[in-house]
Amino acid sequence: MMNLHPLQRFLMRKGSKINKRLPLKIKDWKLFRGDTVAMMKKKERGKTGTITHVDKDKSVVVVEGLNMRRRLMDGKFVMAEQAIHYSNLQLLDPESGKPTRAAWRYTEEGEKVRIAIRSGAVIPIPDQKQYDEPPEKNNPEKNTSRELAMKETYVGVAVATAE
Repeated sequence: MMNLHPLQRFLMRKGSKINKRLPLKIKDWKLFRGDTVAMMKKKERGKTGTITHVDKDKSVVVVEGLNMRRRLMDGKFVMAEQAIHYSNLQLLDPESGKPTRAAWRYTEEGEKVRIAIRSGAVIPIPDQKQYDEPPEKNNPEKNTSRELAMKETYVGVAVATAE
């Protein structure tokens, strides 16, 4: 490290945040919003809940009623769900109601479906349309037309000077 710029020396440190790896992305997600899952780790092992949010970039999901933590909101402590890594959850078998692993298989018609490994039953994918955000409404009262916005409205006033 003879003639290196201080920023280069900083980036080459072993404990630098730059060197930390990003989490691996999952190729075939088997968990979707609306699925009922069971917790396999932590103190809430065996509890079930419904997935409300999926973050595929970080490989985490938010489950309703699981992994509750206190959060300070508007000066008050509120219990809120925290994200859980996907590997700590398993889908529930539709026949037995017990946790099971899932796999992607193709039906005779060529349709791709999720199969419960425990019983071989098809696990339907929940309707995702109910979770999509509604499109923003184009309100003509709040939108100003381009011509009106570009119109010159300032008229310079001559300032009288003191004589």
